[in-house]
Amino acid sequence: MSKVVVGIIVKKGIPESYLLVSSNKNFGEYTGYYYPPAGHVEDGESEVDALKREIKEELDIDLLKAKKITDEIESDVKNQKTIWYLCEVNNYDFTFDEEELKDARFFTEEEMKELNLWPATKTFFEKYIFTK
Repeated sequence: MSKVVVGIIVKKGIPESYLLVSSNKNFGEYTGYYYPPAGHVEDGESEVDALKREIKEELDIDLLKAKKITDEIESDVKNQKTIWYLCEVNNYDFTFDEEELKDARFFTEEEMKELNLWPATKTFFEKYIFTK
């Protein structure tokens, strides 16, 4: 069973916005859908180190802090568990890896309602973020 860490990066403001990415990879029915920055935990790597590595590689942002929001939960992908973190980063300016990602932007809750969100992302935000 593989483990994937997911980083929620919040840009404070009125309204708040959340960093979401869309991959160039073919994810079948979910190709082109949006989700927070994420990546697989490699053997011998801690969850936070994996998150730091992925965010740096894909967005060239340095992760300062990560607070676990969930323990391992089932993923939309077979044989995969996800662990979600609330992340603090050094800045909100980024350049995304265009070989890996098709798009990366901050979206408000209202804008997210109009996006093709990965189902697990939509469920997570409804359960843990937009419950205020």
